[in-house]
Parts: sequence; C-alpha cells; structure tokens
Amino acid sequence: MPRRVLPSVSNLPRLNETWFVAINRLRTWVTPPKEKPYRPFLVSVLNSEVGTIRGSEIFPTMPTPPQVYDTLKKAMRHPAPLGGSRGVPRRVQVADSALAEALADLFLRAHLEIAVGEGAAPPEADEALREFERMTNQMDEPPGMLSVEGVTPELAGSLFAAAADFYRAAPWIRLSNSQVIALKHPGEPDYRYAIVMGQGGIEYGLAVYLTWEDVIHIFTTDDNPAEALPASGGQSLMFNPITMLPFDDLDAMEQFGWQVAGDEAYPFVVTFKRPDQVLRPTRQDLVWFEAALRAIPILVRDYFKSNGRGDYLAFDARVTVPTHRGEIEMAVKYPAGEIPLAEQPPHDLSWEVSDDEEDAPTDEQPFFDRRSMEGMMRDKLRGLGATEETRDANLEHAQELMYRAFDSDNPAKRIALAHDALTISENCADAYVLLAEEEADTVNRALDLYQQGVAAGERALGDRFDAYVGHFWGMLETRPYMRARLGLANMLNRMNRWDEALGHYREMLRLNPNDNQGVRDLILDLLLQLQRDDEARELLKQYKDDWTAVWLYSRALLLFRKVGASAQAHKALADALEENPFVPDYLTAHKRVPNRLPEMISWGEESEAIAYAADHLNHWRVTPGAVEWLVEQNQTRRKSTRRIGSHRRKSRLR
Repeated sequence: MPRRVLPSVSNLPRLNETWFVAINRLRTWVTPPKEKPYRPFLVSVLNSEVGTIRGSEIFPTMPTPPQVYDTLKKAMRHPAPLGGSRGVPRRVQVADSALAEALADLFLRAHLEIAVGEGAAPPEADEALREFERMTNQMDEPPGMLSVEGVTPELAGSLFAAAADFYRAAPWIRLSNSQVIALKHPGEPDYRYAIVMGQGGIEYGLAVYLTWEDVIHIFTTDDNPAEALPASGGQSLMFNPITMLPFDDLDAMEQFGWQVAGDEAYPFVVTFKRPDQVLRPTRQDLVWFEAALRAIPILVRDYFKSNGRGDYLAFDARVTVPTHRGEIEMAVKYPAGEIPLAEQPPHDLSWEVSDDEEDAPTDEQPFFDRRSMEGMMRDKLRGLGATEETRDANLEHAQELMYRAFDSDNPAKRIALAHDALTISENCADAYVLLAEEEADTVNRALDLYQQGVAAGERALGDRFDAYVGHFWGMLETRPYMRARLGLANMLNRMNRWDEALGHYREMLRLNPNDNQGVRDLILDLLLQLQRDDEARELLKQYKDDWTAVWLYSRALLLFRKVGASAQAHKALADALEENPFVPDYLTAHKRVPNRLPEMISWGEESEAIAYAADHLNHWRVTPGAVEWLVEQNQTRRKSTRRIGSHRRKSRLR
C-alpha cells in the first residue's frame, strides 16, 4: 500500500491572518503508574483576529521551538473544527523573544514567508486555557496562601521552611496522637492545643484545636469525622504529595523558592468548620503555625523525658524560636491536660483519616461474622453423636440466641438478642462480648461488660476450667470466655494499663498455647512499645517456628537492638526479606500505610506487610539506625537478586 504523502506547508494557500501561539503550564496533574506526577504544557494556536483556536497540543515538558513549529504546521494543514481554512498565516506572534527568533529561523529554512514577532496574548487564549482546565479538574481549586489578607511571601516562605525542618525532625517518632501539647504565641491571649500526626504512618502533620474542651470532644466523641469536629472547628497542617498542593501555592513556591523536605512533604494548612466547610487559615493562624512548627522539634529534643511508664515527665516552659520577623518566645505546657481515657469510644479513634476515593472499598462486602460458624460446627458435632458438656439448658438456649445474633447483619437485632440471652442465662459470656462491642459507648462501659463476660465464662465452665488448661479454644464452650478475656485485655491496653493487659494476654497463652486468637502478636507489639526487649526475646523463643512477618521482622529488629548490624542480625533480616519483601516500602515511608487496612491477610503478600507496618512501624523508627540498616540490607539483597537473575539468563543463552 503506498504511503500517504502530506502536502508541504509551502504549497498551502496564504491567509491574511495573524496567529498567536500560547504556551501554558496546565493546572492539572498527569500521574503515570510508578512515575512522578507532572504538570503538562498546552500549546495553543489562535487566530488573533477572530479568536478561534486553530490547533493545540499537549507536551509533558516545556516544548522546544521545533515542537512548537510542528504544532503550527499541524494547525496549517489540519485546522481544528471551526478554526478556519487550511493555509499559512501572514504573521505569527509569541510572548517570548527567544522563541520568536527560533521560529523565524525555522520558517526561513522551510521557505515560509511568515513574519514572527512578540505580542500580548489575546483574551481568547486565557479563556481557552481556563475552559480546558475546568474540563480536566473535577474539584474547585482552593485559593493560595498569598490570597489571605496580610500574608506576604516572607511569611509564607518562613512557614514552608519551618514545615520542612519539622518534617525532617519527624517528631511523630516520639509523640503519639494521644499526647497533646499546649502552645501559646506571644501575640495571643490563650493556648492552642497541638497533636502531632504521623506515628501510624498514614497522615503526617499537626492537628490543632482552640480550647481544651475541643480536645476532650475529639477524644470522647464517636469517630465519625462530621460528629467529632468541635463546634468551634479545627485546623491542621498536613504533609502531602505535590498533587495535593493548591496550584497558587505551587506557583508561588516555584517563584519565591520556598523549601520542601521531600516528595511527600508539601505542607497545606486548612481550617475546618461545621458543616463541611474547608477554609484557608488567617494570617494569625499561619503565624502561630510558623512558631509551633519551630517549637515542637526543640521540645522533642530537649524537654520530653521518659517517665519510665510509657509517657513523658510534665513540664511548663518557654521556648525561643526564629520566625520571619525575628525571634519570639512560645509558652509551652505538657501534658496540656488530662485526657479521660475511660470515656473514649471503645473502638479505636482514627485521627489520620483520609477521604481519598482510592482508599475506599470498591465493592460492598457481604456481612459475615465468623462466630456464627461455631453454631454450625456444634450442630454438625451433634449430628455425629458428640455429647454436650455444658449441662446447663438455659446457657445452651442463650448461646443459641448468640449464634443467631452473630449471623444477623441488623445491629439492633444483634443487641436485642444479646439482651434476651442474658435474660435467659447470666452465664452467657458472648452476650456481654457483643454488648461491649456494639452497645457500649465508652471504654469504661466496654471494660465493665468484658469483665462481666469473663466472670460469666468462668461460671459457665465451673470445675472443668482447670481440665481445659492447655486446650482452650479447642473446645467450643471455652471460646466465649476467651473472647471476653481478649476484649478485657484490649480495653486495659487502650487505657494504658499495660501491666494488667499483659497479665491477661499471658494467661491466655497459658490456657491456649496454640494461640488461635493471635494473642502473642499483641504481647510482642506491647513489649516492643514499652522497650521490654528481654521479655520480647523470650516470647520469640516460645514460638520459634512462627514465620509470619511480625515474628521475622521483630526478631531481626531485636537482634539489631542488641548486637547492631552483626552477621546474626543480617541473617535474621535476610530471612524476613525473603519471606515478605513488601515490608521495607512501608517501614521506610516509601509507601504510606493506607487508611483502611486489608480485610484479609495473606502470608508473604503486601496485605501482610501493611498489617505489620500498621502496628510495628514506630518500633523501627525509634531504634537509632534501624531503618537505615533495613534500607542498606534491602538494597544489597536486590542487587544480589539482579546479579543472580542476570547470571541465569546468560547461562541459558550459552
């Protein structure tokens, strides 16, 4: 088939028209998989006299003069619909003198008599650009920081610099989201209350509230963000990828050279107000954030001293910090007040919530409570002639109601059945468990219900309790007791009553060494948090054949803490990397822990890596040199794997 020959532009008719070439960096993002996002450039060719668009083309980087020339040739040969007829213009205008000179040279070489000069863009150029951006952006663009009254490039630049230093200092390694700091700027009469976000590896930054009552409201209100936000609102500075920064701030950052600490560290300050309002902060808000971002790393370095019980000693201090207008003195208190841990909702509060659609579940999962399977198991055992051990008809009836409750997806029905079960038998431990999970509105109330559940389970088992030691969970009738005891231990853990929680966890391992409930993982996490490393090592020996990511990576970390980067530690880490190579991405913050954890965990897969990092990320970060060692060993492993693969390929070629 003969190739189609395009007509030379020199043979096209001459048009008595002036065209303008507009080059604009678009206010939109292109995000190729596994590559850095970029803002493309739009080259538009407009007929200056009538305002029509002759043609346009998008480039990933600033287009070169030959690329602009090619775009013009396409506009001559194949004008856009309603853009005019084919032909060569009399004159071309551009906004840049260097580009005008380069185009003139290219036209001359092509024997095209086109005058080229500088000129201002016609109004249609800006209108076309805005329309294109409206089509490519789904959300309204928030205003930039410099649009706030009184905010200067100096203040904004100083805030960016403070945020960059704050991010590099990583205070979230030492501070959790339950440790609230009170900071008072000399220009304000009252303290503001700051919570450092980041220890969970999901969102990084500062959450700020104006009153202590607002903080209490946050801690004691249901974790629905719309309900948890205080009436007076709240503020946050969040560190995000560049794609989350308003384009006005991005343009100003590039114009004035504001600092950023990394690809995930672009700071964005917002104010939240009810209902559903997201506003830019005032100048005074930014002044406060500038000083607070400077103060907190100093506090972490010089003032936060361990009290030996999992928290820090109280202090009341004044800290001098640099600002865009010189040094000021911030008044600081820690703790900012007493958080009523017992009055928190019994489920975990999530400070680091992301509303990104990509984090949302794609499909609605059918309701399923694994406990309902036990009812089917019991029926099958009966069918096989198994005898009942309970000897309590009322408890059997009550437990039947609980299996019905576990099988129901109606919350009200589940709770009603649990109350009915307790009416029939006060020894029904599962009824207390379900009420603790779904009806209790505070940790304290859940704790009480779990305690009642443990007592009920003990009564139900009676004199058979000791006979089951070592085989708990293997007997169906022991499971309600074990569920209640696990819930009790978890609530004690939530209330920072760690020794009591450990006592219950360890007793559960004595009752059921097979550990069907994964209690050993909870013990290990808590021991590492409390830095009781010798006890953690003894636990690892107790389950030396466990090859999950929790066990393998924790074994490597504990060896590094004890003997450093030794051959023994290298071997342990190599075993961990071999079993699950996805973990390093999350421990090194190459990837953030997603807001919603996987519902199903598969050994050796990324889901296991996410679950491990969600609980153990900070154990690595608080260990000096551990993350760097992990990075080095992972790189060595990858290089070795590539060499082996290359050698195998060469062998096959021979």
